[in-house]
Amino acid sequence: MKSLALSRMKLSVALRDNMENMGPENCVLTDDMKHILKLQKLIMKSQEESSELEKKLLDVRKKRLQLKQASRSKLLEIQIEKNKQKEDVDKMENSEMIKTMKKKLQTEIKITTVVQHTFQGLILASKTNWAEDPALRETVLQLEKDLNTL
Repeated sequence: MKSLALSRMKLSVALRDNMENMGPENCVLTDDMKHILKLQKLIMKSQEESSELEKKLLDVRKKRLQLKQASRSKLLEIQIEKNKQKEDVDKMENSEMIKTMKKKLQTEIKITTVVQHTFQGLILASKTNWAEDPALRETVLQLEKDLNTL
């Protein structure tokens, strides 16, 4: 396209020079040729701008593709790490040490609950007004807590 436009411009310049040598009666043709030359220069300039914009567009598309690929790889890494953490948690929950610790904790909670009920029974059996004494009131209210929810 560029070479075709350049050859047209060369031909137009040669015709213009030739027409100027012929005389003033060809003034209209000379003006037309000058106008054609201006239009051809504008066409060349527009084609250059168009090719530059196409290059920029191609660069933007390449960068977008690279970012898309990078985000996919990061997402894959995150999913792999998440699955690994889930497997680690599952292994820890299923370990024998954790199971024995849970059993011991449940036993201790049961014992503590029995002791709490015993203290509550003693306080209530003593027929003391526990609501008036701040220290005793705090103790009774703490004995009301359910240890299984902690």
